[in-house]
Amino acid sequence: PAQRLPADTGDVEVVEGITYWQDGADDLQLDACLPREPAADLPVLVVVHGGGFTSGDRSDSGSRGLCETAAGDGIAGFSVDYRLAPEHTYPDQVDDLSRAVEWLRQPAQVERFGIDPARIAVLGSSAGAVLALTVGTAGSGPTDTGARVKAVVSLSGVTDFRATQQSLAGASPEAVRLALDYLGCRSATDCDAAAEASPITRVDPTDPPMLLVNGTRELVPAQQADDMAAALEAQGVPHDEVLVDGDSHGTSLLDPDVRQRVRTFLKETL
Repeated sequence: PAQRLPADTGDVEVVEGITYWQDGADDLQLDACLPREPAADLPVLVVVHGGGFTSGDRSDSGSRGLCETAAGDGIAGFSVDYRLAPEHTYPDQVDDLSRAVEWLRQPAQVERFGIDPARIAVLGSSAGAVLALTVGTAGSGPTDTGARVKAVVSLSGVTDFRATQQSLAGASPEAVRLALDYLGCRSATDCDAAAEASPITRVDPTDPPMLLVNGTRELVPAQQADDMAAALEAQGVPHDEVLVDGDSHGTSLLDPDVRQRVRTFLKETL
């Protein structure tokens, strides 16, 4: 059952352990971070944790912190779980995030949380950034229906899993192994899912605005963000790229300046 927990700030209430999808074998849950003062038509930020696709959950400190920060800024935050590799491979994780977005758009959830179903953004860190980017580039058309989203924030997201990109961009052996676990492939050169699972191959002009944040010398090569920015530019999709000097990765990239960039981006897009 959902539990209401005290948050770090008195202005935020956390509701933990809400099931958004189950099939008899899996029970996927999310935590809601809500402004304590009742409000209607709140914009939404869905937070997607990292962990190399094989570990992590909705309650890790980085995800919970972002969820609560969103609520403190007047945005309804939802930190979500998804099924993990290697037991589950692409597209299971993408399907899970899509289900969470669709669940939030149900009239019952709109009323329960006081949210605006037309204003849903998604923010992901590391592996979660891949899922955020993939959902953001899935499908086409309006961004206020189905699993479409209004904005995407990527913290260290891989954008191209194809073998040539892994080689040319200098991905580490560890990063390649985690990618293969996610894709369900044995080698980077023999992986039918690689192109389809690459957000960069799915960009179209109707995709939502995106903020791409990457370290210059981290686990995910900065070239991945550079190439995605170029693909978005070619399709006329509004975007911003922030490169942070050093080896920080995922939520560790969120220094005060980057935090403010994220806040400004969400305010402008939501």
